[in-house]
Amino acid sequence: MLVVEDDARLRGLVREALEATGHRVTAVGTGGDALLRAVDGGIDLVLLDLNLPDVDGIEVARRLHADGEVPIVMLTARGDVASRVEGLYAGAADYVTKPFELQELLARVHVRLRERGAGEGAIERAGLRLQTDVRTLWAGDAQVTLPEREAELLRLLLTHPGRVFSREDLEARLYGDDLPDSNTVEVFVYQLRRRIRALGVADPIRTVRGKGYTVL
Repeated sequence: MLVVEDDARLRGLVREALEATGHRVTAVGTGGDALLRAVDGGIDLVLLDLNLPDVDGIEVARRLHADGEVPIVMLTARGDVASRVEGLYAGAADYVTKPFELQELLARVHVRLRERGAGEGAIERAGLRLQTDVRTLWAGDAQVTLPEREAELLRLLLTHPGRVFSREDLEARLYGDDLPDSNTVEVFVYQLRRRIRALGVADPIRTVRGKGYTVL
């Protein structure tokens, strides 16, 4: 996710809030930096301030929209209808007017990511739906965004029901040759179980003593 906001304090607050809910965030303070970062790809959503010091946010939105279909949520103190309409024509999917509550912003982000991911990369099993491209786990209407490696671990288990993955198998798939501390996988499984229970469904992950983990 890309956050484009020239106010350093607000930029930091938004970044911290998004990272706390499991998103990987790049935060920049100018339109020029945003356009340079966008060239690298891998961005699932852009939070874009309209009042930038170099390139106007409308122009940044227009260029980003021309290069792809990544959803753009405008962050703006401009409340007039003309500015909103101009932003929508430039490619914005939504507006959040400053000042805003972080919880409202997070809700808008979840909605836009859900819309973008609908029907793509979804795995359904045991009352759960994992949207792999945006790392969002659903149980009915309840949802949680997973950290990257937790999402990958759960994806492996859900796509191979009945297969037992050892701790060593999972470490190799999650980290490659850069192996982590010995209890890292156990921590991920514990966190996943806690998050799944918080969604109101039974935990489908089973521990096979002396062998590893599976989903039945």
